[in-house]
Amino acid sequence: MTEDAVLRVYRLEGGARFDGTLIGALERAGPGDGAVLDALLVARDLASGELQAIDLSVASADGTLAAMLDFRMDPGRRATLTRRTMSERAGGLPRSALEGIAASLGAGDAMLAVLHRGPGAALQDAVARCGGRLVAARPVRARALRDVTPSLLASVTRWHEGD
Repeated sequence: MTEDAVLRVYRLEGGARFDGTLIGALERAGPGDGAVLDALLVARDLASGELQAIDLSVASADGTLAAMLDFRMDPGRRATLTRRTMSERAGGLPRSALEGIAASLGAGDAMLAVLHRGPGAALQDAVARCGGRLVAARPVRARALRDVTPSLLASVTRWHEGD
């Protein structure tokens, strides 16, 4: 069964500050009250350009945001969660979709996609405080980001082509 939700896609450029603001906003609107259904962060490390990715539905079997906090704080855990997110067996977005998103990012850039119910104002404010901006918001009927992969990729393609 699908749910009415909004797919929000944010772009964070040039080494956006991940100081816990985003994770806090996601947690406040999070799975506990059912507002955040799924979230995906794909980034390229500023220094190395290395791909980093975490899909909430893949990383968190218990539906909490603890894995996202681990991802932000612990480089070793970040590598493990990236490998898990990129795995075809994990049940998240297909690897080809993740690679397509990653190809649109330069070093230090990131993309955050959130499948969310509710207004999303606090999340948008948190993204802005981290140096990011909303690039797409559209209503969808889905429970997980993998259900809206084409819409997500279309949003990324539009920003990559210059909005």
